Amino acid sequence: MSKRRGVVLFVALAALFLAANRGAYRGYFQDDELDTLSWARYGAFTDYLKGAASPVFQENNFRPAGHFYFHEAEYLFGLDFPKYVAVIHLFHLLNVWLVWALARRLGASTVAAGAGAVLFAFHMALFDAVWKPMYVFDVLCATFCLVSLLLYAQGRWAWSFVSFWLAYKAKELAVMLPVVLGCYELWFGGWRWKRLIPFFAVSLSFGLQGLLMNPNKDNEYTFRFTAAALAKTSVFYAGLVFLVPYLGFVLPLGLAVHRNRRVWFGLATMGLFLFPLLFLPGRLFAAYCYLPFTGLAIAFAGIAEGVGLVWVAVFFLACLPLDVHWLRLQERATLRRDDDAREWVGTVRAFAKDNPVVDGVVAEGAPEGFARWGVEGAVKYIFRRVDIKVSYLGDPGMLESGRVALLKWDGVGHRLEITEEE
Repeated sequence: MSKRRGVVLFVALAALFLAANRGAYRGYFQDDELDTLSWARYGAFTDYLKGAASPVFQENNFRPAGHFYFHEAEYLFGLDFPKYVAVIHLFHLLNVWLVWALARRLGASTVAAGAGAVLFAFHMALFDAVWKPMYVFDVLCATFCLVSLLLYAQGRWAWSFVSFWLAYKAKELAVMLPVVLGCYELWFGGWRWKRLIPFFAVSLSFGLQGLLMNPNKDNEYTFRFTAAALAKTSVFYAGLVFLVPYLGFVLPLGLAVHRNRRVWFGLATMGLFLFPLLFLPGRLFAAYCYLPFTGLAIAFAGIAEGVGLVWVAVFFLACLPLDVHWLRLQERATLRRDDDAREWVGTVRAFAKDNPVVDGVVAEGAPEGFARWGVEGAVKYIFRRVDIKVSYLGDPGMLESGRVALLKWDGVGHRLEITEEE
């Protein structure tokens, strides 16, 4: 295939992706995003640079590569949500190309690599990752991991290590990348293991720090190395592979049936990146599959080589109705929640414009899925004050004196009523 035809096909794929996901531009921020925007804007560039360079585990969950995105995006876009989505889509399309480039580097044919790229581009399990800026950490982690793999395969070890470091600084899941690189050496490299020593040293350091210094001792962020946790998480993630419950458990059969090294490498990559998530039963989100499914895409490229173009086309056509159904369900639910969040934030912004000086805010209810930290972050962001007191009606120590704004959310009417008390 000529380079010109390849560019045309990629542009066509990008156009189809943007058309299918055009609804994302009608969305709005949710709690995590508003909470992050409330503080990320205040950090200096040097703070992010120091965080990125530090070999010390960040107990406050500071991820400088991803949080710097929010810092810059807030400065450039404010609360113009579609622009945040546009950046996420650009990174996703870059990752689609990187998946194709990696598959080609591993020896896949142009068509097979393209099949893997298409699978990754449109997989509906990744819906939230390409609709919500809060998952930029997963998207950027995948970008840096794919770049690291490509650079490593090209023999550029130093730059590969830098990209691995940045991947970890985007999200901790990248701690498994050195093992993935080990798989590359096993099946595609020259068994030159010494070059992996710095990768494994950093991975071991961050991994041990994460286990020993993790401040989350008994909550949803706590690792639980139990059979019950593994049963819960494995069923969840297996159901996302083909969007059918349990069907993902057939994937290991690919290791026995296919003698294609790209299938082995892809499934190993997927399994290794999923491994830490299998012990986090309190954090089950489909978007967390974003990085692991780069491995699924590589494996699919290997499978496509064996079955041929016709069966690949049959597979995509068979999956199309399920993908469209999943997209419509996800889009409808997401935009319903986003409309409520837009109404809530817009009403608070209008109030703050006319009443910039209040001593605190008391919230009574919030839009569906809008957690307390989102309410607090949104109020701090809108009033441009990190010291403003925010509480919920009935909380101990609730602000009862001074100028207090009472935010009462009407879940039935989908509107926010604000009254001021002194």
